[in-house]
Amino acid sequence: MTPITPEQIDALLPYLELFEDPQFSAGQWEEIAPGHLPMFSFDPSVLQFIQTLYEHGWVAPDFDWGAWQDTAHKYHESRELIESADAVTIQKLLTTHTRADRFCEGHLAAKFSNGHMVSLLRRLREIRTADR
Repeated sequence: MTPITPEQIDALLPYLELFEDPQFSAGQWEEIAPGHLPMFSFDPSVLQFIQTLYEHGWVAPDFDWGAWQDTAHKYHESRELIESADAVTIQKLLTTHTRADRFCEGHLAAKFSNGHMVSLLRRLREIRTADR
């Protein structure tokens, strides 16, 4: 994986204030049809965030995120690990969560609702501030 640039971090930081707002909701579950599993409908801001992840190289196409899920889970469970994570590790986490959502409806929504995504963005802000 290539090093993360300050510009890549800057592309994500505007979302932090929005996602930190106590009134923010990543979206809602919607029933498509009776008898079918519900589908998570993302708020437009989350859809834009996901697009920004792809456009700025945060979702790494050559990263084997499936093999890294156990490690990702450790970061999810430990505030201390996130507080010491580097930008490439955060890229791996963002890739893992974004890709996992394609196979497990609601995965990414859960990362928003439990504060994990905000924690990742806060860590990126710290990294960016230290670079200046």
